[in-house]
Amino acid sequence: MTNKIIYDAKGRPDIMVAFTPEELGLPATLRGRPVKEYMIAKYPFTLIEGVPYSLPFQQPATGIDFDTAVRLCESKGPGWHLITNDEWAALARQSLANGTLPRGNTCNGSSHSHPEESGIKFAGGYGKTLTGSGPATWSHDHTPEGVMDLTGNVWEWVGGVRFLNGQLQVIPDNGAAAGADQSRRSPEWTPICTPDGDAIHYIVEGGGIRLSTTPPEDTDWDGTRFADLDGDQIDVPDKLIELGLYPSADFTGDDFFWLDTDGERLAYRGGSWGYGANRGVFAFHGRHPRSYVAANIGGRSAFVCFSDICDLDHLTPDHTGEEAEA
Repeated sequence: MTNKIIYDAKGRPDIMVAFTPEELGLPATLRGRPVKEYMIAKYPFTLIEGVPYSLPFQQPATGIDFDTAVRLCESKGPGWHLITNDEWAALARQSLANGTLPRGNTCNGSSHSHPEESGIKFAGGYGKTLTGSGPATWSHDHTPEGVMDLTGNVWEWVGGVRFLNGQLQVIPDNGAAAGADQSRRSPEWTPICTPDGDAIHYIVEGGGIRLSTTPPEDTDWDGTRFADLDGDQIDVPDKLIELGLYPSADFTGDDFFWLDTDGERLAYRGGSWGYGANRGVFAFHGRHPRSYVAANIGGRSAFVCFSDICDLDHLTPDHTGEEAEA
């Protein structure tokens, strides 16, 4: 893991955290192309002249719907994309394994569990804080080099996962990081199935959420602790745990999982500046359609460095790998 800076055509930087595929447990090949590094934006994006950037001490952009978040990130050039659920979950799993689950702005500028930890609030931001303005414990590995603000402050749209009438669907193999079609009617959306080949549905009922191989009879929405998702009635595939959509045996946090089983629902993760313990790197919100906008939902960019063309030490605006002009 290293911190790197990429400059765009206007000479403006993005601060990124670079990982090898092995470090994150993500595919080493995307659509037939070898991956050198996955670069995750160190901070939720801010917008400068309509372009998303990963910069510290900025106001995180909000009021953006899912499709706009995807478009803004992909407009930065080949390899750029909205952070995928695969990538988000990889960071969450790494944090859990290392005992460094990130804290963050979960109580109007401070951590609900460690109120001595605060970020810098800004005028008109309600309880939001400037990106990266909290302590190192607000990063995914509790060091200044880690990915910041994954817990609290603003929810963040993630690509590559959706629910359609309660059925879980994904863009397989982190394909959302490589230009996959994420539109509503895209043929790339694929159900996750049990080992027996049955598509998995999430059923909202009785104040809880359980996993099933049959569709819900009635639509509803509700939330429950992520740790309390009920998978006892099916053979839960390991892929659900890998994607942060079902708790591992060692997860005991209070992060919440919300879902609406009526129609298509896209996902955002991490939480916002309120509601305390319900927020966390494993928190998941699947209640709203792709058109939804709110003052507490933003996003984060990511970049795939492909081994066959990408030299991040000499990166041009069109990402061809040729040396940029001084």
